[in-house]
Amino acid sequence: MLQSIANKLESQIFQHLNQCGLMFRLFSRVKTISSLHHKMQIKGEHYKAGTMKIQDMIGLRIVLYFQDDVDALAFFYSCGEVVRSSIDELDSSTFRPQRLNLTCNLPAEFVDDFRKSLPDELSPYIDNTYEIQIRTIFSEGWHEVEHDLRYKCKEDWEGCEPYSRVLNGVIATLETAEWNMKSLFDQLSRTNFQNKNYRAMLRNKMHLRIKGNDLSANINEFLLQNHDVAESILNSDRFVIILTLLNHQKPIELTYDNLLFLINRIEMNNPLLRGMEPEATREMLDNFFA
Repeated sequence: MLQSIANKLESQIFQHLNQCGLMFRLFSRVKTISSLHHKMQIKGEHYKAGTMKIQDMIGLRIVLYFQDDVDALAFFYSCGEVVRSSIDELDSSTFRPQRLNLTCNLPAEFVDDFRKSLPDELSPYIDNTYEIQIRTIFSEGWHEVEHDLRYKCKEDWEGCEPYSRVLNGVIATLETAEWNMKSLFDQLSRTNFQNKNYRAMLRNKMHLRIKGNDLSANINEFLLQNHDVAESILNSDRFVIILTLLNHQKPIELTYDNLLFLINRIEMNNPLLRGMEPEATREMLDNFFA
């Protein structure tokens, strides 16, 4: 039953993120009985004293392709049903990974089945919550290695602090790679703009899963004749666009044309471009923002 609940939560999150066009992978897991007993051995006195409860009986991990998507998703979830967040502040002098774990309330429709599925002897120590971990695709691999080969066997690393520091240094290298990846696509989209390849500019600027193959011919011609409008699209705030897609419940078909029209409505509101919206698209966008 717990795995069934985890699968339903995973399906809900998948559908939401997928309709926003984000590039991601999603995984879920349920704690085993042996894992629960191990946790009770480590922190049992706190659970029995009532000062804390187990809040990650069900866990989901969202693995995103780009760091700025992590920031957007963390901001979005922080405005929702988040009970607790563990988001590490990074500093300039320490090599360590950044944790981004969110504890959320279970949707009401899952609570009864969740409680019935818990082992009787441990049920009083388990909260009606689940955990979401948000990672980038680079940091995900590092976390998996670190969790299995250092976190779970800390005694193996005693007296080997230099090696531990080197392992942390690997995550610093990966963070640099993530920064370079984002910078690469930003520069690529700017080069696309200069070459007047506006379809490629839009794709590399937004790096979302966009449907279809190209802009409509009349839209592309409009951008060729209105270079300033194309530049405004290039300089639009991707973070705001992503948050808009995340916050609105009604899905929008993310074709090249629709994405451009969406950016125009949010950032520029150019009347000529807005006038080019087909009637069906206009109704869809009106409903999206209603």
